[in-house]
Amino acid sequence: MAIDAKVVTIVINRADGYCETCGSPGLPENMALHHRKLKSRGGKDTPANLILIHHGCHNLKTSSIHLNPAKAEQKGWICPSWREPVDHPFVKPDGSIVLLQDDGSEAVLMEGE
Repeated sequence: MAIDAKVVTIVINRADGYCETCGSPGLPENMALHHRKLKSRGGKDTPANLILIHHGCHNLKTSSIHLNPAKAEQKGWICPSWREPVDHPFVKPDGSIVLLQDDGSEAVLMEGE
């Protein structure tokens, strides 16, 4: 089942054309929506649970989320099964720590650079 177009639009607008893990710009065809709380762990298709990232940052590079799950969990790119994405801090490329919200906003916990 496809992710609701409104949810996709919210995530794309929040990312503003940049990978939400490395901070580099990306073309739509080189980007993927990643579930922070994996669907296999009960994750839903919500803006707080989805981040827009390069395919390489997702699972192609040796430093990718799925090849480095411990680092990804520490950064909030993967959410443990017992946490909800809206309550699991997310580290942005500039070092800011935020809680991603389902309306596309971010609750800032700590400012970055």
